Amino acid sequence: MKFSIIILLCIGIAMSACTTQTEPIYYGKDNCGLCKMTIMDSKYATELVTPKGKVFKFDDLRCMVIFMKTNHTSSADYAHLVVNNFDNPQEFINVTEGTFGQGTLFRSPMRGDLAAFKSPQDSQKLKEKDATIKFFSWTQIQEMFN
Repeated sequence: MKFSIIILLCIGIAMSACTTQTEPIYYGKDNCGLCKMTIMDSKYATELVTPKGKVFKFDDLRCMVIFMKTNHTSSADYAHLVVNNFDNPQEFINVTEGTFGQGTLFRSPMRGDLAAFKSPQDSQKLKEKDATIKFFSWTQIQEMFN
């Protein structure tokens, strides 16, 4: 009986360790998965999760894209690819659903200078503040950095 309980407990622990969920980013504590800098600015942080549940966090969208290229992977190779919403940094946006802005208003840590927005309407509001802002899709972002 005790042996059965121990086996069930071990199986439960093993299965819970294989979750493919995103994790909170601990600013000032977590390091970027590419450049190893401490992640400080919540407006530009990103995260990807492998199908086995390994989480990689990045201080800049540029770092995440270069990480993917360096590892010869694409969006299809991950369970989650998310970026913080520039207007609400506590909220993750799936990269395929977001709109990305690049302009002089954005100064990200590794100078990718891209901000993510939940909808095109959210990003267009900034166009009034800075006419130099250009907007991109996730497909275009993947082609930007080498």
